[in-house]
Amino acid sequence: MRLKLHLIYILLLTGLFGRSVWTPQASAYLLPEKKWEIGLFQPFRYGFSEKINYSIHPILFFIMPNLSVKILHQNGKMFSSATQHGFYYPTRLLKILQTGVQVGDKTASLIAPGFKIPHMLGFSSEYILTKPYKTGTLSLHSGVNFGLVFGDLDTRTSIDLPLVYHRLGVFYNKYGLDAGIDFSKNITDATSYSFDLDLKFLPGFSGSYSFEHKFLLHWQKSKRTRFSIGYKYVYGNFPYGKQSRLLPYLPLVESWVPMFDVQWVGFRKK
Repeated sequence: MRLKLHLIYILLLTGLFGRSVWTPQASAYLLPEKKWEIGLFQPFRYGFSEKINYSIHPILFFIMPNLSVKILHQNGKMFSSATQHGFYYPTRLLKILQTGVQVGDKTASLIAPGFKIPHMLGFSSEYILTKPYKTGTLSLHSGVNFGLVFGDLDTRTSIDLPLVYHRLGVFYNKYGLDAGIDFSKNITDATSYSFDLDLKFLPGFSGSYSFEHKFLLHWQKSKRTRFSIGYKYVYGNFPYGKQSRLLPYLPLVESWVPMFDVQWVGFRKK
């Protein structure tokens, strides 16, 4: 039961509220036209044109409609800049989490039953600046997130878990801010690494901030397949106090395990 809830938490929540937490780097670079990428824990990304990319989580789209569009503004040798805009509709997903898992004559859920989950729309918009160096590629990003609620949303429905709480918090606080730095470097022709540091801030809200750090090591097996392994570290202020957690964390074994992901790449035939 605990494992199933944890998998729902990792696979559904952390990958969908805004930009995926496992995405290797938030850079201003776009995919070439007609090129696509998808991963086990990453969205489907597609190069619609030289200046526009879009991404969705195709399978989970049916329980949580979502779409993100990246627009290139400048692509130069010194630096590149882009903006990324997205939306998501979490109501149906939250109702599924409220239903929970039946164990004997009891039900375990991430949201207590009995509360009404209203219709909600989340919007995000961020500016990304990327600069190449001899030592690697550096990206800076900052943005704002808005949560629209069509009805009454009880604060007792909040999911007080790392990564999730500060993403859902925009629906209780109406808005949130985020900023971060990303760095990536090629080690060899087939291997590379990336790491980031992000801040999520909910002004005036209980448990107002969260720091997130990710490190991923990548191996390019072929032109079409890439493997990644790494971790996600979270330190945040929650209603019950400050907490830190190394993810992914498996409750049944009470231990952290490395994050493993596979990414596939291809081109759409003309």
